[in-house]
Amino acid sequence: MKTASFLLAAVATATTVLAGPNCPPLGPVYEKPYRFKDSAAMQSAIANLTAVFQALDQNNSPAMRANTTSYSIEVFSTSEEEPLIFSWHHTAAALREAKNNSGVRETSADAVYRLGSLTKVFTVYTWLVQDGDVKWNEPITKYVPELAAAADSARDDPVAHVPWDEVTIGALAGQLSGAIRDYGLMSEVTQEFNQSDAVQLGFPPLEPSDPMLPKCGQWPQCNRTEFFKGLLRAYPSFAPFATPAYTNTGYQILAYALESIKGKSFQTLMEESVLRPLGLNHTYFQKAPAEVGIIPGTRKGANWDYQLGDENPAGNMYSSVADISALGRAIMRSTLLPPVLTRRWLRPASMSSELVAGVGYPWGVRRVVVPYANGKHVVDAFNKAGSIGYYSSLLVLLPDYDAGFSVLIAGPQTPGNTNFNLADLLGTRLVPALEAAAREHADAKFGGEYVDETGTASLRLTTQPDRPGLGVENWVRNGTNMGYIAVVLQGGYSPVNASVRLYPAGLETVREDGSKRVAFKAVFEDLNQPARPDSMFSTDCGTWVAFTGVVYGTQPLDQFIFEIDAEGKVVSIENLALRAVMKKR
Repeated sequence: MKTASFLLAAVATATTVLAGPNCPPLGPVYEKPYRFKDSAAMQSAIANLTAVFQALDQNNSPAMRANTTSYSIEVFSTSEEEPLIFSWHHTAAALREAKNNSGVRETSADAVYRLGSLTKVFTVYTWLVQDGDVKWNEPITKYVPELAAAADSARDDPVAHVPWDEVTIGALAGQLSGAIRDYGLMSEVTQEFNQSDAVQLGFPPLEPSDPMLPKCGQWPQCNRTEFFKGLLRAYPSFAPFATPAYTNTGYQILAYALESIKGKSFQTLMEESVLRPLGLNHTYFQKAPAEVGIIPGTRKGANWDYQLGDENPAGNMYSSVADISALGRAIMRSTLLPPVLTRRWLRPASMSSELVAGVGYPWGVRRVVVPYANGKHVVDAFNKAGSIGYYSSLLVLLPDYDAGFSVLIAGPQTPGNTNFNLADLLGTRLVPALEAAAREHADAKFGGEYVDETGTASLRLTTQPDRPGLGVENWVRNGTNMGYIAVVLQGGYSPVNASVRLYPAGLETVREDGSKRVAFKAVFEDLNQPARPDSMFSTDCGTWVAFTGVVYGTQPLDQFIFEIDAEGKVVSIENLALRAVMKKR
């Protein structure tokens, strides 16, 4: 058994000068902010965004084409006090002055745009509300008989046939099925060009009797029988779960499966489980009325009336920027889902070949580094983009802040990547400001001195702009430097530079009177450990393996519980292992 002598002797030489990076757990490093107008950082970011978009609205160059491109933007939060942080609407001169415009002439929060593949978020949300994710590891063949009948073909020739009995419902939602992107629609050259033009492009001529030549697609559209007849002839792109590979066919099949499970049309399922409960009165599964829409040019030219048929669940919908923001709030608030299901949903299904990117259900997951001079914090942004006709869209969720933004765009010659270009403008200003706002909030709410009734246990909480989380300073119990002891016990050696910082654990108990117990987890670190930015396997940010590494009578030394009254004020902090409740002064 260890003795305390070497620990206590080392305390005398412990330094309090912090020098090195802090590594928090995945997730928010402060309590999520809910008041933004009081934040100096957010006020500065909003002023900056206003100036940026004022200039952008005058930019008629090929980079933006503001004279022909209309757009609506909202930055939103789940906060009841301030659900809308920032909004901007630009109406192109060409839209306002058009003589043949059958839609609205001014952009607004309720003006309707087409979404394209942003529809997929509604599709997955509908599935989760209707049936949860308990079936996501089941093979799709269990619910789609056409695929069950074809599953054996892959055993004889896996190069030419998808092994559908290996494709799960979750694989379809997470873009891991390995199936082709579309059948007979957007990626099919024979639907875009006539035979002679296709030959001039370098393709060989196809006989009308060729069984691989789609007989349906953009027009006439494929019915279910035609779709599966063609799909099952198509070669797979990859083996299931080998790599993410974007498909629209997967979402069409998901809709068929949910219809089979629930016995209703997919449109009905979406309307009764998502659109109506959330009051999304400016969102349409198909055929939105022209009089509510942003329609640049003619309805035909903009593809306002064009429908995707059975592929509607992959990219057909219409909505307003206010409704998309409401959708984002509902997801992060867990309005329609249990919180644990929301947490499972907002996780990657797979990594991608890009170091900072993953793929979810149906999210693109972007790993955003929040700059700290002496710490590390990675924020996972969950986004879904879309485009169809003259329209493009984007929804971005930032669960670490319970905030996000929505972007809807319409124009006949909108420059490529405009939705993500706008996201870059927003994100580079918003993420640092949201982090700073959260730190300001945490410092005001949690910062200060805490002392127990006997005066034998105390600590001070602070925040620093160069480090994430709440810093624990002067943590003393019976005259012992507990921060130093915690790092020694966890590491098993005498540290040179001990650090203790607290981060939200995502656990809280809310009482009937509104008061709460809120858990925070401490990270015990020796900041003089070497940085390892270029190591292949070694890491300087592996704190996730050390949680609850020191316990006393079953209670963890790294677990702290805040007592918060019904008005949201911090009353005390308790360390579980030390059985010490310290009241805030």
